[in-house]
Amino acid sequence: MLTLIIIIVVLALTVFGTVKLIDKSTNRSLKIGLSVVLWAISIVFTYLIYQSIQAPIEFDKLKEKRYQVAVNKMLDIKAAQLAYRAIKGKYTDNLDSLIYFIENEKFNIIERRDTSIIDVEKNRAYGLTVDASGTGGYFKDIVVTKELGKVSVKDSLFKDSDRYKRLNLVKVGDIETKIELKAGFIQREDLKIPVFEAKLDKSSLLTDQDPNLVAKEKKVVSVEGINGEFITLGSMEEVSMSGNWPKKYGNNE
Repeated sequence: MLTLIIIIVVLALTVFGTVKLIDKSTNRSLKIGLSVVLWAISIVFTYLIYQSIQAPIEFDKLKEKRYQVAVNKMLDIKAAQLAYRAIKGKYTDNLDSLIYFIENEKFNIIERRDTSIIDVEKNRAYGLTVDASGTGGYFKDIVVTKELGKVSVKDSLFKDSDRYKRLNLVKVGDIETKIELKAGFIQREDLKIPVFEAKLDKSSLLTDQDPNLVAKEKKVVSVEGINGEFITLGSMEEVSMSGNWPKKYGNNE
């Protein structure tokens, strides 16, 4: 906005000065020359005004495309970390370990079935028996589990894709930036709860853009934007698997 105001003020002063020169001049050739200069100046400044308005619009379009790629990568990390915790009981801050895990570990396929069985202890306490037809006395509901087999983590999460091999890298055109990954535990009363955090510097995704627009983007506070300097998933300070992006980019819960 400041740039636009400066351009308009300079344009107004330039046009005003040129018009004054034309009015004072008695030389017809000079008047024609000044008129041509005036038109040229007007065209140049019109273009600059257009660019000053259009630049933020184009920046927003490019920014959103790059953020979408970064968020998709964060969602892959989330899926991989949840699988890692399900099997290992914790998260990892080592991307090589996460890649090895995806390639080599397997999920157990478990069948769960609800059923009822005789509540022997309760029946004994009340002196009740269950007859051959299965009536009489007390029953209790239980869940019966049965292992049906195993499926690889890779096939379950990534199928035929090998994008998991680049979980720490966001690449858009010639721009490449790495995701910082942390993991550990936080204490909640007598419990040690595993947590992790993935973080990506927004400015590193926009390194080829106007520094003024990037600086403004890092300070953004908006319901529809990614607030702050980083795109983040999870937290090292609280139990959270949330991302700081709006839902237009993907699930942030």
